[in-house]
Order: sequence, then structure tokens, then C-alpha cells
Amino acid sequence: MRMWLPLFFFSFLLTQGFSAPQFTKCSKTLRNLLTPKQDTSVELEIENTDPILSLLTTTDGTLAPLLPPKPGFSFFSFKLPPSFGSEFQGWSWERLAQEPWDNLNNHQKRLFLTWVTARKTTPFFQDREVPGIRFKDRASLTFKKSTEFLGKQYEPGNHEIDISTLFRKVEYGTPNQNPNMLELHFRTHRPSGDVSSGARIFLEGIDVANTHQHVHVVTPLNIKRFQEEGQLRSVMFTDLYRRANLILEMMSIVEERFKGITVRRSGNVVFWDNLTPEKLNNVFDHLEKSRTLGRQPPLGTVAKMAFVGFRGADTYDDPSLVGFEIRGISQGSNPDYIRKYLNTLQWALTQDHFGVTPTEMKEWMDSQPKSEQLDMGSTWYNQPWEVLKTNGVGHRFEELIEPYFRKHFFNLEENRELKMLLHNWSNDPLLFNKPKLLKHIRRKQEEALERLNEGKTSHQRIVSDFLIQSGIYGIFTRSLGQ
Repeated sequence: MRMWLPLFFFSFLLTQGFSAPQFTKCSKTLRNLLTPKQDTSVELEIENTDPILSLLTTTDGTLAPLLPPKPGFSFFSFKLPPSFGSEFQGWSWERLAQEPWDNLNNHQKRLFLTWVTARKTTPFFQDREVPGIRFKDRASLTFKKSTEFLGKQYEPGNHEIDISTLFRKVEYGTPNQNPNMLELHFRTHRPSGDVSSGARIFLEGIDVANTHQHVHVVTPLNIKRFQEEGQLRSVMFTDLYRRANLILEMMSIVEERFKGITVRRSGNVVFWDNLTPEKLNNVFDHLEKSRTLGRQPPLGTVAKMAFVGFRGADTYDDPSLVGFEIRGISQGSNPDYIRKYLNTLQWALTQDHFGVTPTEMKEWMDSQPKSEQLDMGSTWYNQPWEVLKTNGVGHRFEELIEPYFRKHFFNLEENRELKMLLHNWSNDPLLFNKPKLLKHIRRKQEEALERLNEGKTSHQRIVSDFLIQSGIYGIFTRSLGQ
């Protein structure tokens, strides 16, 4: 009995040490983020319900911006679409153009939104703005309890709040450009976690259900610094981006009611996906090209689709910026953890070493196969299953995982988190030089695979336990704040 006590105590400490996100290490530094240098923008894809509609107006407050051009001659009659029925029957173009938007009821407003959308000639992926529509300057928010909103304390009750600088353009939320689904841009100059919380509190204040968020955390890309430090700097920045993705994925597995990491598409349009090795290499290539050219080339959306997407200067209104687009914030995400994650990520983007020292990263680079192009994608767990079969525990794939999926009718690509149980973590820049820890991780992988084969525990719980007990969860979350 006495022999087992030290082992039990060590195991308890190891599990407890890695059982929750460790964002507290940089808590003192986070106070410096009260005055960040850049705005944070939160995108809210949301149904255009009556409370949302009440926030909108036209660019001049009348119906004129929503009308087609005035007929040039009187014999060209002006007619509204049949969907308007008898409403506004007999109204001239001039009378409609002078009518205040706020004189309309919600049904009539929706008719005009549908009509202006039908006449829109630019496609969604070229121009997403709803023609002629903007946000009002003020909104009425109701707080049920004392509430802090963007640094100001509000007592319970009704409050008229200036939103003229908070909301920007009004966009369609889906490629079919249905005005009943919008994307709102909530943007202000505060710490990114506070802006995310502010967007959620705003929706509560207008009695609208919380929704998922896309949060843009931006930073200047100091290309001169990249040129001075060479490829090492590109590797360090790319690895920060990789870890930002992994941490958010792990948080969704451990902290939320997890549904599996997968891709969601309709035809050729991908609505949701997680990071792939190719996209990680796209980010690295963009940084290397920027270093070589002395400026950022267009990046577009090639690295957008992930829990944390990567956006270049062509996305933003400042050519010096790059951004992490945090897309994996679901409706059910823990708001406290998300706030800490976002604030810590914003802080990490201002640091010199991004959580892995230059010495360690140089050592990792030297350990990589000699080739013309460094393969950053090899560090990411979401590899093709055929690759995962060859990495040491992959032989258990045919023995354990394939029969398990056949038995339970699961689709491999709808449960990509299981790849973490087969991934070779020994090439990870954060772990490669820690042989004892890697041995422990491998043992926990094998235990997780055995549990999976037994079929007594959900695979979500098995992956969650693996991330905690292996130490990976705590190690990676702490790295963000070091």
C-alpha cells in the first residue's frame, strides 16, 4: 500500500495541474490591455428579429435609398412589386422617397428590405452590405441587474445608449442574401475579451438570444522585424497561430457540450471547418512572402476556415495589420473562459517570443528534415487518417478505431478530435524536447484507445480525459500567457 501512495500523489498532482485553462499567469500583464492599440471587431450572425430591425434605419432616414432610380419620363410608370399588395397603392416615387423609414411598421420594413435585396446586382462574396441600410445612433437597453457594459456601470432598468461608434456596416449573414439573416459588426477600442462580452451583454439588453461570434483580434505585422530575424520569426508567429487554434478546440471539447469537430458545407460552400495542415502552411507561406516582399500580398480567405482563422491586410482598413479571426465561439461557450482566452491571445500577439523561446524554436527547426520548404503542417494533429496510421500508435487504428466506428455508425470525419489520440506529439515545438512528458502522453493515448475499444464511455469524454490527464490541455493554455 505504501508503495502506491507516491504514485497516486504524483498522478493526482499531474491531473489537477492540467485540469483547467491556465490563463491566470498573465493576469498582471492583462491589465495593460485596458488601452490596446487596435480595435476589436465582433461579427454576429443573427436573425433579423423585431428587436434587431428596430436598430436599423436607412442612410438618410427616408425610403429614398431603397428605391430604384426615379423614372425619367412620366409615361414610365412607377410600380411596386406585387408582394406589396395594396400597401402604398397609388403612391408616387416622390412621395415614397420622402417617407420616413420609422413611419413604417415592421412588416412594411421587411417588404422594402426584400425588394432592395432583389435588385442588388453584386454577389455575396464580392459585396455583403445591405444596400441603403445603416444602424441608428442610439439604442434602448434594459438591464435586469447592475451591469458593467464596456467599462461603464449601469443600474437595473432602461438606458438609452449611444451606439454610433459601436456598430458599423449591416451585412447579409448567408450567401443567399436573405435579409432575414444578418451579420452585425460590433467594434470598439477595448480589450478583445471585453468587446466579446460587450456584444453578448448588448444582445441581452435588447432581449435577443445570445449567438455565436467571430472576433477579429488584430496586430501590426512588423515586417522589418521579420526581415531582421529571418524565417525564425515566421515560424514563431505561425506556431502561435497553431496553438491558438488547438487551445480553442480543446476548450470546446473539455468545457462545452461537445458535438464533434467536423466540416459543415452546402454544395461548394463551406460554412464551418477546422484547421488543416494545408491552411497552417498557407499562413507560414504568407508570412514568408511578406518578409521577402517587404509588404503583405493579398491573402483573401484561404486561411479563414478554422476555429481561429488567419486574415491578411486585405481584410482590414489598415495595410499594416494581420488578424486572428476567432470563429469557434459558440452560443454555449463559457463567457468567462472566452474573455480570458481573447484577452490573453491579444496580449500574446504583443510579446517577443509568443510562448516558445527563440532558442527552443531554433532547436526545433534544426530537428526538422532538410528541405527547401519547412513543413509547419506536420505539427498539426488533423492529418489524413492514412498518415496517422504510421506514427507509432497508428497500428491500433485497424484494431480499435475502425471496428468502433463500424459498430457505432460514426463518420471518421465527423469526429476529427479522435485524431488527437493517434497524433505523434513528439514533433510539436512545445513538446519535442520533453521526453518524459512525451512518454506520459503516449501512455495516455494508449489508455484512451483501450477505453474507446471497451465502448463503455462516450468518445467525447475519452478525448476530454486524455487532454486533461496527458497534460496537453494545461501546457498549451499556459503557453499562451508565458
